[in-house]
Amino acid sequence: MSTPRRSSARIRQSTLSSINSNDSSRHTGEQTTFLAVKNSKTPAKHSDRSMMPPPTAVEADATIGRVSFRPGKWRKSMSTLLKTSMCRREGACSIGGERRITMYQGPSQSNETLHDAQRLSSNTTADRPSDSHDVSVQRFVAPLSWKTVSDQRFLCPQRSKDEVMTRCGQREPISFEQALAKMEATVERKIGEGVYGEVFLCTKPNDTQSVLKLIPIEGNLPINGEKQKTFEEILSEIIISSELSDLRQQNVQFSTDGFVELRSVSCVVGEYPQRLLELWKDYNDRQGSENDSPEDFPSDQLYIAFETAFGGSDLDGYRFYNAQQAFATFTQIVLALAVAEKRYDFEHRDLHTGNILIETTKVPERTYCLLGEEIVIKTHGLKATIIDYTLSRIVYSGLCLFNDLSTDEELFTAEGDYQFEIYRNMKTVLQNQWDQHAPRTNVYWLHYLLDKLTSVRNFREKTSKAHKAGMKAMKQLSDVLLQFTSVHDIVRTFFAPDVLEADKEN
Repeated sequence: MSTPRRSSARIRQSTLSSINSNDSSRHTGEQTTFLAVKNSKTPAKHSDRSMMPPPTAVEADATIGRVSFRPGKWRKSMSTLLKTSMCRREGACSIGGERRITMYQGPSQSNETLHDAQRLSSNTTADRPSDSHDVSVQRFVAPLSWKTVSDQRFLCPQRSKDEVMTRCGQREPISFEQALAKMEATVERKIGEGVYGEVFLCTKPNDTQSVLKLIPIEGNLPINGEKQKTFEEILSEIIISSELSDLRQQNVQFSTDGFVELRSVSCVVGEYPQRLLELWKDYNDRQGSENDSPEDFPSDQLYIAFETAFGGSDLDGYRFYNAQQAFATFTQIVLALAVAEKRYDFEHRDLHTGNILIETTKVPERTYCLLGEEIVIKTHGLKATIIDYTLSRIVYSGLCLFNDLSTDEELFTAEGDYQFEIYRNMKTVLQNQWDQHAPRTNVYWLHYLLDKLTSVRNFREKTSKAHKAGMKAMKQLSDVLLQFTSVHDIVRTFFAPDVLEADKEN
């Protein structure tokens, strides 16, 4: 196995080079920053969105009025609960339901291909190296099978419950007491919530912190006006969370610790613990909750419990020391997305400020491995982590996992923030076919993040050269970012490897 080329990206004839040079009192050594974009005499201005794709018939057919929403996590109404399963491209078949698993099957392939895949998937000891897009599915424990819904054929694990249980390391659901004992943690307080569940902060005996996310599944009681997820639907979230977390393992081709670390997954059954109900009420009293109280769940309710590393507070409202720190945070997000984009055809599709966590760090550098190229950048004292893959899309062992938003009119008619314009841009570039891969969606979200970072007014200091250089760099980048079709293209353009001394002499 070859050794990855180590690259400390540098500036080449760029007006942005001052962004790191003004911070020499805090950091020394190798550094990474963005290069100036070539041939950008007529950049696309954010105000006119001139680089956005023109509206198509898909975008122009909205017949209901625009709805105003707060930025952050969006909520769907009861009118959007019905999701129809349709084959949206030739040779693609998908699971019915809100979350789809699609296997791309060429015209020359037959059902024998599926049978071969099933035989591989039933061999749980198989551990062969796999390319990101191979068609084998040996990593699925439950065999895959076809099912028919509304005259459409869909591919899915034959026993999704068995697949989930295996990935949880269980044979049957366990109690809350067993799950918390498995985590070896004490739940301290509720720190957040989503449409499908509650988020709690935990402390382990060694004083490290972790996060517990509880999602009710398979029940008849609506959760915050939504149907509970099924084993089939939650399986994809488990897979995506696990695969992105595993990118932190050292790999010669792809590695990043920019996605939240998944520490354990459990399937739990029973009454909501009294301790957690009290913490839920404390949260509601302090800042108000948009969710229904968990006390309404029955005693036989099933849950999926995700335990992840604690990643800090979310980017929404985070107070940076200066724009240089903000730019360093943005750079980390860019590189993490680029790694996942090339490894899994990954699109986050919901990367608003609530889905990025920020925490302080004493580690001066952060390393990314992208297609065998090792890129080292400065942290400037902050570490960024990407979370929440509810809308995300990846290709895993030949299967495409995605969330079909084709009938969710409410999401695409919301107004009040640039965030909702991004959803409409995604719908346009994907032509409302959410199984397709369009890495430009990642670029849209990066542009949204730059818009937020350059409009932040609560920097602690705004007069230094470092702050002014950082703000200038982000604004210049924002002007040209929408010219790119993928995050990988952005990295190839803005990161340059150092020239080896031997090359200089020659």
